[in-house]
Amino acid sequence: MTKKSLSEFRKAVYQSLRRRADILFDLIDALTVAGQVSSPVALSEQKPFQRKFCSVYDGLENGEMDVDEILWLLPACMPEGSETIAGYKVYAVDATANEHEQAETLPDRSVVKSSKKEPMRYGHKYSWLVRLINFGSSWAAPVDIERIDTEATDTKVAAVQVHELDVHDPEEKVIVADSRYEEHHFLGIFEHLKHTFGLIRLHSNRVLYEEPQEKPKGSRGAPRKHGKPFKLNSRHRAEDQSETFQLGKQTVRVRAWYKLHFKKLATLIGTLVQVEFLKEDGTPRYKRPMWLFWTGPQSVALSDLCRLYLWRFAIEHLFRFLKQHMGLNSNRSPNLVSAQQWMWLCALAYWQLLLMRDAVQEDYPAWYPRSRQQRKGLTPYQVQRSALVFLLELGTPASKPRPAGKGKGRQINYYPPPRVRYPVVFKSKKTQLSASASP
Repeated sequence: MTKKSLSEFRKAVYQSLRRRADILFDLIDALTVAGQVSSPVALSEQKPFQRKFCSVYDGLENGEMDVDEILWLLPACMPEGSETIAGYKVYAVDATANEHEQAETLPDRSVVKSSKKEPMRYGHKYSWLVRLINFGSSWAAPVDIERIDTEATDTKVAAVQVHELDVHDPEEKVIVADSRYEEHHFLGIFEHLKHTFGLIRLHSNRVLYEEPQEKPKGSRGAPRKHGKPFKLNSRHRAEDQSETFQLGKQTVRVRAWYKLHFKKLATLIGTLVQVEFLKEDGTPRYKRPMWLFWTGPQSVALSDLCRLYLWRFAIEHLFRFLKQHMGLNSNRSPNLVSAQQWMWLCALAYWQLLLMRDAVQEDYPAWYPRSRQQRKGLTPYQVQRSALVFLLELGTPASKPRPAGKGKGRQINYYPPPRVRYPVVFKSKKTQLSASASP
């Protein structure tokens, strides 16, 4: 993307900031070049931030951005040359936790652990929907972020995000997701979507069903919904299609069984896909294969389905980069508005790196070998290293700060009331009992 296109993106983002626009935009630029963020107030030491440190939390708590306008802006700014597979745009959906262990005054906290064996962790969870840009790289473009409140679940929030994406984007696309989204609340939406298909990973203990046989004429009762059970962790009937191919240095074998469905979704007919990585002697490299459920047409090549799902891991690299180099979880404010706006500021800062990746010249360290300097494509961190010089040359639409004089401070004999304490919300009685029993 050229400097002119990036400038238009920055102006559009600045116009979507309704209150404390200058502070919020300075925070976006500071996040873009920071490299490591210990806390939001530490961004005041970055060169793009033109104001005092006290304005950081003022902007986060009292600032306001038009999220609806940003949601319309981001798809229009998608980088040219974003790759597709089998003619489909590829999107990934996943949730990440934002821990607030000691924030008793932060409302609507819940348990955010991802497995039963993990210790209790409290905070918020956010559902991210991203467009995958280039296969084999970690670049992704966030298009929607929603906080998962305690009255909802990961799958329900993701279902709403995918439905809105299907309405706004008429082109054909694929949503890839891990086994967390094999629930009927999420899978059920693909039965009604016109332009969107799902490729979801399944646990190896799931049971699917074949199509039922026709009911004999003259028999009583309702028509059958399910045929023979298809257990993933037991022996299977012969596959309907099989393909073996090379993916990089790996040999991959993919098998497919057509016309299967779930017990709670008898009307959603799809394809079950098994992916195995093979050794040189043709035996499986791993103990268990990878199972996928495809809701799209059977004409898509099995090798393309495998590549579609493997591309999903780019969203994991996105989360790692945002947490390590943009401080995604560094905001410990007990203000709910501040916590939610911080997520969007990190996403918009990442968008700036994405849009300037072809225009910056990387500043390689002196100890880098020449072989690494000549490789194609920059990583997000490499772009971030050179972003400061690029932004200083580009300029900012934010106005310069004006001196406000010395503040008057609090009135005499004024004592602020104590903040309200909110209990942790548990979604099940079993979890609540185990938490109360722990020391």
